[in-house]
Amino acid sequence: MHSRILFIAAALAIASMAPATAYADGHENRIYIAVIDDIPSTTMAVRLLEVAYQRLGLEMRTLVAPSRRALMMADNGKLDGDLFRIESVAAEYPNLTQVDYPLLEGGLFAVVRDPNAQTMPEPGDQPLKVAVRRGVIIAEQTADTLGMEPLHTESYEQMHQLLERGRVELALVSDIEGLSPLTSDNWNQFTVLPEPVIRFKLYHYVNRRHGNLARELARVLAELEHEGVKDDIRERTLEEQVDGDW
Repeated sequence: MHSRILFIAAALAIASMAPATAYADGHENRIYIAVIDDIPSTTMAVRLLEVAYQRLGLEMRTLVAPSRRALMMADNGKLDGDLFRIESVAAEYPNLTQVDYPLLEGGLFAVVRDPNAQTMPEPGDQPLKVAVRRGVIIAEQTADTLGMEPLHTESYEQMHQLLERGRVELALVSDIEGLSPLTSDNWNQFTVLPEPVIRFKLYHYVNRRHGNLARELARVLAELEHEGVKDDIRERTLEEQVDGDW
């Protein structure tokens, strides 16, 4: 509910403004980026991009929004960009330009109830039922590719409940740069299979009117990684996760 209130308030504020064209025309020095709430890796990505935008003389501001709506607002230009997505997003949203340097990397893991499991459960006469977080495209696509029946949830807590109550055979949960809901003690009752179902890279996307900005951001992100800034941000974020902030 809190996230929804934040979204509505911010959306009304942004709707009253002309679309930001910070880098394109120099009249604004702010960039508005859509983010998904309740995902630990969001914190690391926001911190990293804030530094990158600062090096380009821009202030990044974020708007919490549901995943699909965030993409649409970035695609139609009501926002300047979307925090991160897998690469296939580019084909589905033609008005989004990929920043051609990976922002984060991760893996998608299967979580099951069987404490002795080492591999994915075998499907029976019916497709396996799997819990996926709504809008986490890599999980949705993977479930579809494997012929599973997805049950979409609005939070990782709901995914946990579905698995705990036996409504699904497994859940697909991401681990991004070591940041994952699975680090919470609440998930200790389940088994996380040792090998990821799939590995992936996440890219930052901006509206196509910021094409020049995308090229500059790719350069800056490479610099931040080579300078160790990305590692520092990762370590700080991981420490906060261990301390129970998520």
